[in-house]
Amino acid sequence: MTIRSFWLAFFTYVTFFAVMVLCAFTFGRATTFDASGYTKEELFLLDVQTIPARNETPFFALMPQKEYGSFEELITAGQPNLVVHVSFERRGVCRVYDPFGEYTNTDLHTRHPMADISPAALYICTPYQAKIEEILLGDETVFSEGDTFTFWAPYGMVGESAVRYADTPIFSAEREYILFFSVLDVAGVGRWYDLVHPSAAVEIMIEDERTFSSMSYAGNDLFDATGYDVEDMTDLLAALYEGHPYALNIPMITPVN
Repeated sequence: MTIRSFWLAFFTYVTFFAVMVLCAFTFGRATTFDASGYTKEELFLLDVQTIPARNETPFFALMPQKEYGSFEELITAGQPNLVVHVSFERRGVCRVYDPFGEYTNTDLHTRHPMADISPAALYICTPYQAKIEEILLGDETVFSEGDTFTFWAPYGMVGESAVRYADTPIFSAEREYILFFSVLDVAGVGRWYDLVHPSAAVEIMIEDERTFSSMSYAGNDLFDATGYDVEDMTDLLAALYEGHPYALNIPMITPVN
């Protein structure tokens, strides 16, 4: 090998490795997740979305939940006794929420050998304080604008345990929603805000409060007929209820363990 060819090979290798190092820094940094541009709430939503969705019905559904193929079926067959425009004022800390007292956070380490998750983990929820901004349907002798209540969304993370259910929307604090409830009074527990269907919720758009978006695939079928317009949905809701009236009272039930 001549001196000239030696130096040519040397500079070729040096250039090659320099290019590889530059690419590693350039593209490697581009693909690394940078959390600095996200709010705390956005990071929480991203974390929840990474939890594999379970297909069974969330534990809290105390009333039978059916599949509804349209907004008309949601109202006439689902018969929500409270439809409200709410603002989620804040999000609480995820925890095991079993109103019947069987499971708590301390039970998360207990796991049945035949189960893929701790029984207590199925009860992990995220609490939101909801404020009623407007009542679209409901007994106004029971509910009033400005009332607040806790809505337990069936998803969340506690330590290494996490749960999320399919077709259940993921909510965000400081956003506004329209929710379709089957409200119950449960003996020994208290008032229970149970969505008529896991997807019976829409998010009001920040850019234009006259419009909303569905929050799940199942919600697309439920709300397509409304045109995703708040006023049109309110009018359609009133017309469907007038054509198929039903009681808006809050039933009292006794829980069965």
